[in-house]
Parts: sequence; structure tokens; C-alpha cells
Amino acid sequence: MHHASSWPEKETATKKILKCNYPQCKTMVVGDETCKRRSHDIRNYYGARQVKGKGYLPLGPRLDSWNSFQKIQSDPDFAIKPSSQRQFAFNAVFSKNTNEGRVELANVIEQHRNETSLRIYTSIADEWARDANSPRTAQLSTDKYMNLVLDSVFTLAPAGHNPQCYRMFEAVEAGSIPVLVKKDMATNYVRDLTTRYVSKCKDPLHYWKDAPILVLDSWSDVFPTMERIMEDKEKLDKMQTNVIV
Repeated sequence: MHHASSWPEKETATKKILKCNYPQCKTMVVGDETCKRRSHDIRNYYGARQVKGKGYLPLGPRLDSWNSFQKIQSDPDFAIKPSSQRQFAFNAVFSKNTNEGRVELANVIEQHRNETSLRIYTSIADEWARDANSPRTAQLSTDKYMNLVLDSVFTLAPAGHNPQCYRMFEAVEAGSIPVLVKKDMATNYVRDLTTRYVSKCKDPLHYWKDAPILVLDSWSDVFPTMERIMEDKEKLDKMQTNVIV
């Protein structure tokens, strides 16, 4: 089952919940990236304490990205490219203001992108924007973004307010291998290294720990690791197969 959500849908769902005569209906909390809410039956951001005895439905792709992907898939000649035939080693598409780890990654890319022979694509905005398809934002449109992910071997998925993000699911759907770092996989996820703030979402990537994705020690490893892995085309295709099976 694919689950996608957008802000307008969340607002509509919230209004419906408010009209619901609880507990005669079931409630789902969406968009609670910091696990502040506990009065619910189902949630879409995992937190070990919050889902205990309750339901969990993963994020899935964002609705606008999913619609773009469906449109691309409607082409009769559409096919998921093998990793060995993709144009970009990796893409890095994110805004910097939701997590200091993203600032770290942006700095690593800026410092080393001219030193590598890898072909990469970056679109890094200073501020997050709700509507990626608005001409007033610095974000990549969802059509361009999904075409990019479909042509990238790897998709960097730095944590935002929560390590679980739409990008991880979008990458898997497109046959692009998500890339994370170890600190984002931690049971006690430290969202802000400066204040050592530990997220209330305990073990947020619980269901990704055995996933066939690429987990780096830190973002400083991204270029040397990619340069080594990209040399073995057969291995790349096997990694991709494990992700999309």
C-alpha cells in the first residue's frame, strides 16, 4: 500500500477528526515529526513510545512527488533504469534550515564537488518551502525532482526535523538507493548536536535498520565512499535489486 500526504490533505483530515465522536472512530496523527502528540490510534512518524499498542503507517512519498512519478510512469516506454545505466552517482536535493546535519552535508558537497570525477546533481535551498512547485520557491519542481531521482544511483537523505523523510520512500520507488548517516539511525536520535537535544521520537528509523540502504559513518565519507562503490557496476545493480525487490 502506498501512503502519500500533503498539507492541504492534512488540514482537511484534521477538520474531519475534530468532527469525529471519539472513540467511535479512529484517529491518525500526521506530520508530528517531533512526537509531541500521544492521543491517537495511528501515526505516520515512528516513535517507540508513541506507537506502543497503537498503529504505525509509514510516510510514503509526498503526494505531489507521487503524482509526478505516476505521470512519468504513464509513458508507455517507461522503465526503471539499472543503477549501472544512470546518469548521476547521487543527487542531493534538500533545504538547509531544518537540521544542522544538512548544513554539514551542504558544506561537504561545496568543499569537494570540484575534486571528484563523479557526476552529481545538487539543488540545496536555504529555506524549506511548503509548495515545491511554486515559482516563488528555490525548490526543484516535483517533476524535475522525480526525473532526477530516477536517473540517480543514490539519493542522499539527510535528516530534517525527523530522520524519516519522504525522500527515502521516493528514492526506493524510483530505484535509487537512499543514503543516510549512522547518527540518524540511533535509537536515541540527537536532533540538535549543539544543545544535545534528544528527539522524543525514540528509535525513529526502527524499520529501516535492516534495509539494504547505504549508511555512512558521517557525511564527510560521502565522496570517498561513492567513488569506490561506483567503480563496480555489477555491485551497483545488485544493491539496487535488493532495494526494489
